[in-house]
Amino acid sequence: MGSLRTIFAISVVFEHCYGHVFVGGRNAVQLFYFASGFLISYVLLESKNYSNKRDFYINRFLRLYPIYYVVILLTVVTLAVSSALFKVPASALFDIPDIIKIWQESPIAAKILLTSSNIFLFGQDWLMFLGVENGSLVLTSSFAHSDVVLWHGLIIPQSWTLGLELSFYLLAPFVISDRKATLTLLACSILLRIILIKIGIGLNDPWTYRFFPTELALFLIGSLSHQILYPFYRELLRKKIDMFSKISTYFLIIFSVVFYKLPISELYKTMILFGFFIMLLPLSFHFNNKNKWDRYVGDLSYPIYIGHMLVIYLVIKTMRALAVENKIFIAIICVVLSVFFAMLLNEYVGNRIENIRDKFRFKMLKPTQSARA
Repeated sequence: MGSLRTIFAISVVFEHCYGHVFVGGRNAVQLFYFASGFLISYVLLESKNYSNKRDFYINRFLRLYPIYYVVILLTVVTLAVSSALFKVPASALFDIPDIIKIWQESPIAAKILLTSSNIFLFGQDWLMFLGVENGSLVLTSSFAHSDVVLWHGLIIPQSWTLGLELSFYLLAPFVISDRKATLTLLACSILLRIILIKIGIGLNDPWTYRFFPTELALFLIGSLSHQILYPFYRELLRKKIDMFSKISTYFLIIFSVVFYKLPISELYKTMILFGFFIMLLPLSFHFNNKNKWDRYVGDLSYPIYIGHMLVIYLVIKTMRALAVENKIFIAIICVVLSVFFAMLLNEYVGNRIENIRDKFRFKMLKPTQSARA
């Protein structure tokens, strides 16, 4: 699962600096939801790492926020220093939205939400369904239908997905252990998606993959993959599970890498991708637990995801100054530097935070368990 998560993160990097590569940006985000549901179910039900809900929430905080805050700080400093050096607003220098202008033009309610969501992450996904109309904050069917595009006020624009993750984390300890509640919420989430499609908005952004009530189904399917399929595979495969987990993981990696080149419709490809991923997710997770290298690579996925836009800003600005216009070359540089930046974030932030996280675990992780679940 580790290498797969990093491939998904790199898919998002490509999406933001080049275009659709590997599984693509949207699919990558939704595959992360499946994987998150599986991991949180494993953490809560099987690993027994937390003695109470408070420790679980503290641990989730330590997993996400320190690296997020470091990237926020580096982004603000980079934009501020660049503006001072070149005597040009950062928005013009890096061809990004003017965050300060967006904040100034927003009504007080939007100012509060923008400020709090940038600090606390909660509510970033809500910005996709809110707009400004005649000086007031209003609900809207699309973030584009607004006098001020509020989500452009996010310092790390891709971090809106963490708002959905956090919503699931809040819910998970109360639902995951109750199969009836899980199935009920799953049915409601799927039904809501069908209703939204029927009324004509369910296939349009932001309702496709940014609306937590419908995306909840993906988290819950991931959790059921852990609770139903993982025990089934362990019982069925027994001593052969290591071999099958390796084969399954390599298959998913290859399929994910060549996915965008497959000559069939996007809808059918995506359905096949999701089907394979759900069915083989337990085996890929088992491989991750047994393979140190896969765990190391997987640990890079979150810092790659959260830090790549800062890298893209800097690379594109530099390439423009050097008059380099080859898009694929620029994209490869963005990916390579995003991975390198992620390695630095893990080395100097993530690894140090791990020692603190251990204090909030019910017991120390066994060597075979996923290090950063």
